[in-house]
Amino acid sequence: MSTRLGIELAVEPAFTARAYRTRNIVCGQYASWAAEMHMLRMSVISYFPCSDSVVDLLAHGVGRLAEDSRKRRPRFSINCLGVANGRNGNVSGENGENNNLYLDFKQNDINHPVAVLHREAAAMIEELPGASLPTVDSPFHPKINLMEYSNLPPTVMADAADFAKGVAIDVGVPVVARAWRLVLLRYHSDAAGDDWSHGSWSSVVRWEYLSSYVL
Repeated sequence: MSTRLGIELAVEPAFTARAYRTRNIVCGQYASWAAEMHMLRMSVISYFPCSDSVVDLLAHGVGRLAEDSRKRRPRFSINCLGVANGRNGNVSGENGENNNLYLDFKQNDINHPVAVLHREAAAMIEELPGASLPTVDSPFHPKINLMEYSNLPPTVMADAADFAKGVAIDVGVPVVARAWRLVLLRYHSDAAGDDWSHGSWSSVVRWEYLSSYVL
């Protein structure tokens, strides 16, 4: 059994409902279930190791992050740029996301509340004994995954991207989302081992809420 923690941002229920419906339709249409194994969320920092002995300290720190964010800008908004995938980047797929589709919330403003939240969360984890940041090879990119690790042929993946865009429009996914809760989750997988970076968890993953804080 392999365990990891995640600090995740849940957006307002009205947005979540429409995004959840979009994800459900897209995953069902293309028989790709990895994204559906998770709650619908925007990852701040996911899949990082943390000793059980410091989880309470971590939860306290996440609560403090939420409180600070709420004081700066309560329920901050973030623009949704629509459905995107890795092939919108370079030929090999930006950030290695060739087989992923997501609602894109990419930010160029380093002072946007979600970017600040990510930096502060990373700093907190680095300072916490018994916890460490996951190894990543790309900048922070806020998004809500609709399909992950699909392993579809390129032409089918292109169809899936077009399909997802049409579904998002038909379902009425809003162009703006508002932050709702900052949550701490614990993930468990019998398949991941020590590497959670390439979807090895996707066949068998469970998650549980440890704490939730108002944004």
